[in-house]
Amino acid sequence: MIHKGQYVKGLMKKLGVKQDNLTDKSDPMFVGFGKNTIINLLKKEDYVKSEDIAKINAILDAIGATKEDISRVFEYSAKATAKPIAEIAHPQIEQGLKEISPGYYLLTAELIPIHAQAGYLLGYQDREYIDTLPLYTTTVDKFVTGTYKYFEASGDSMDNGDIREAIPDGTVMLCREVARQYWQSKLHTHSWPNFVFVHRQEGIVVKQVASQDLETGTLLLRSLNPDKDKYPDYEVKMDDLLQIYNVVKRVLE
Repeated sequence: MIHKGQYVKGLMKKLGVKQDNLTDKSDPMFVGFGKNTIINLLKKEDYVKSEDIAKINAILDAIGATKEDISRVFEYSAKATAKPIAEIAHPQIEQGLKEISPGYYLLTAELIPIHAQAGYLLGYQDREYIDTLPLYTTTVDKFVTGTYKYFEASGDSMDNGDIREAIPDGTVMLCREVARQYWQSKLHTHSWPNFVFVHRQEGIVVKQVASQDLETGTLLLRSLNPDKDKYPDYEVKMDDLLQIYNVVKRVLE
């Protein structure tokens, strides 16, 4: 078995990433914990504790590790299609995905309700904080391997009155994280046009992407609500985003 800490340390060196990049709050690679924590993680031969798994996963995500590199650290095949959903996002869940009938599954993951969203900005990389979040379960008929969360929509900026696409206030959304290494390409908007953005200053927002400038790292975000005086389009810098999620399902109950 490889020495996991040394392997991650070697990846950082190969990619030109320094510990200061990961611990500087103004750096887009900021992972949410300090240099001593990173030093201790890189000394470890293996990662068994759930909090260590979450933190080393955050580092791999921040530095843009490939699927092959991640598979070596977490010892699962990068080609596998049966990796348990929420395996890293919530290691205490034995099965994030449970088949209840042919082609239908229950998917369990953490829920970030409206009242907890301010705290999420500070604790999204903190295993202890994540473990305090409630769990939510809904049914799905298809899935893609990834890290899932449920978010609760706040306000009416994404409510255009159309039941086919509106996201009214209080709607629970099943969301799959877009890994940071994919931010350098255009965000795919055909299958899943709605996104949850975790922004350093603006907090958690649900929007669509009107356009994306890869050269400047800028997104133009729009709301579904037709009242553009109240909800005008606006730009955000990718460097100011902590996380991006696809909204893969609205839970309409």
